[in-house]
Amino acid sequence: MTDKSVLARDWQDLIESLPGVVYRLEANSANHFRFTYISPIIKDWFGFDPADLAVDAQPLLACIHPEDIEGVLGSSEHAASNGSYWHQEFRMLKSNQQEVWLEAYDRGHKDAYGNRVWTGYLNDTSERKELEKRVQASEALFRGIVENANDIIFTLTANGQFQYLSPNWHEQMGYQVHESASQTFDKFVHPDDIEICRTYLQQVLGNPDEKIPAIEYRVLAADGSIQWHTSNGTAVTDPNGHVLYFLGIARDITEAKLARDKLAHMARYDLLTGLPNRAHFQELLELQLKHANNHSKALAVLFIDLDKFKPINDCHGHAVGDSLLKIVAQRIQRALRDHDVAGRIGGDEFTALLNGFERDPNLIEAEAKQVAERIRHALEQPIHIDELHLEVSASIGVALYPYHAEQLGDLMRQADQAMYNAKAAGRNCVHVCPLP
Repeated sequence: MTDKSVLARDWQDLIESLPGVVYRLEANSANHFRFTYISPIIKDWFGFDPADLAVDAQPLLACIHPEDIEGVLGSSEHAASNGSYWHQEFRMLKSNQQEVWLEAYDRGHKDAYGNRVWTGYLNDTSERKELEKRVQASEALFRGIVENANDIIFTLTANGQFQYLSPNWHEQMGYQVHESASQTFDKFVHPDDIEICRTYLQQVLGNPDEKIPAIEYRVLAADGSIQWHTSNGTAVTDPNGHVLYFLGIARDITEAKLARDKLAHMARYDLLTGLPNRAHFQELLELQLKHANNHSKALAVLFIDLDKFKPINDCHGHAVGDSLLKIVAQRIQRALRDHDVAGRIGGDEFTALLNGFERDPNLIEAEAKQVAERIRHALEQPIHIDELHLEVSASIGVALYPYHAEQLGDLMRQADQAMYNAKAAGRNCVHVCPLP
């Protein structure tokens, strides 16, 4: 079993051990939704087989509460259109019409083919929602519940001073409750997140009849570590509607946050080499194309294909092949300029984005070819793995924006064709698309 397959299995074990649902939802231009991945636990939650949802996600999406579905779909579509993070709480109905509350965190974007894609994490918050209702209903019941809650229950004055902290504050943060209860919250919040917490407090207190979405922020524990928390808050009022204090529930989401960040990294970077994968490289190229268009700049795309890699992989095995690809990736990166970007788009195929050129076709052609030759020369040097003496080379194709193409797909195809021309010319050489 290769290192890569072991790593993939470990990641799958990690994902499937999480208490919530990890998912990757995709929708094409015809609004056909399907889950390209969803945790097996979804079958326990709603009875749907992940294999069926990989074909059609509609049965699960139809379980969203009728009163919530418009807001869920509308806000998630907005996130995909803007490539932003999305977080929302909403209700879903099980087959027996039991209502459950879920909390979703994901990142939406559009891929190179125009599909909307959401990658995220779904958590069952039904217990917490029930707890919040009970807290608001009875102060006496509030005391009995919060003393044993897993989350941190707290109250704040309008100026951010703690009035009450549940015992879990000490268990999770390490501070003594009685010493913290008279402090202001900014003593414990990461300096970069104080302002968003202060704004959230004022929003909740200033709009007691509205539900303000929860926020995520970092806190500084007594041992010096940094935790990620999420908080929901409400303004507690007297019978006349006057605001008395802020009531909040904070949950430690550090593990879930790290898992989401790792998943996001996995979705964007090649696990073997650490370089941007095909999808992320195309995202970066799309951004640079827009920048170049707006500022009248030029850029170059290099398509790099190894010559002689397959015989090495077949003869010495995948472990040696993987080690060689890592070395190749390092050599490509060292040969690039500081602001250039390398990517691995699959197998023994690599790409590079050279940007920041002025629009002088002869100058950019010369400099792009110089960088490509530097890469070619670096890759033809012998590679030593254990006691093996290995040799590879590379055929490199170069396409220039805006001279050979102005669209991402066309530019990639031009560079790919130039690489094949380099192969046809005898391999281990650089071929630049002819200037028009």
